[in-house]
Amino acid sequence: MNRAVIVIVAAVALVGACSTAAVVVTPAPSPAATPSVAAPQVASPVTSASLAPTPAPTTRLDFVPGTKANPRIVKVTADDQLTFSPNVITVAQGETVSFAVTNSGKAAHEFMLGPAADAIADKEGTPEIADILAGTTKTLTFTFDGTGPYALACHEPGHFEAGMFGYIVVVGPGVPPVGTVAQPRLVEVDMSDELKFAPSNISVAKGETVTFLVTNLGTAVHEFAIGPAAMVDADEIDGTIVKEADEIGGGHMKTVTYTFDGSGPYGFACHETGHFEAGMKGTITFGG
Repeated sequence: MNRAVIVIVAAVALVGACSTAAVVVTPAPSPAATPSVAAPQVASPVTSASLAPTPAPTTRLDFVPGTKANPRIVKVTADDQLTFSPNVITVAQGETVSFAVTNSGKAAHEFMLGPAADAIADKEGTPEIADILAGTTKTLTFTFDGTGPYALACHEPGHFEAGMFGYIVVVGPGVPPVGTVAQPRLVEVDMSDELKFAPSNISVAKGETVTFLVTNLGTAVHEFAIGPAAMVDADEIDGTIVKEADEIGGGHMKTVTYTFDGSGPYGFACHETGHFEAGMKGTITFGG
């Protein structure tokens, strides 16, 4: 799966940038506090301010983000397997992107893009391209002036229900580095026919809420279970302490949102026949 990765730069850098040389940006810390929101899984309300502080990471990127005058072009393919490729796209906060969507199959598609709740619900007025016919390419230009999450979807009859959607990950100094119930942090996880997760170790803050964007890059069917490591290893799925996305077919994505409000250790695994025994598991660690 191709992944589009977009530069994080400050507004001044957007004006002065003239090459695709590597840029190092250190995001500013998140705001001092956000309103507390109670979570079904959390013993007490969790906010960015209530979590242990995390150091601002240094992000190394190698090209300049788009502007309204010169949008960055991101190519997306829609196919008859009812998938978008790529289905996870990273953008810089405030940048403008032109999505060139090509229909490589025979069935007609659409491309809706906006705040995740709106795109998923097919909300009237959400920006979209309709009637993308076989062999054609249409373009939608969008400015990401919020912190997300954003999503993309096709709502032709039955397409979204079959898994034809994706997510936009926004990065930048204004995006909280720690996820909350109101605004989970998006973390991409890939699965392969080599029976591996990538990454196989994910760092979270204690009490953080994360939405895992789990994509099957191969052809074998997989699942993604997450929770306390001992319960995950034993395949004890209860839907609350251990959550699961099952029957993830090739090229498709499913999501799992989880709040790490316990002491751990936590882990994730695939228990399709023989997969866990072959080593298809990963670990969650508390850290920055």
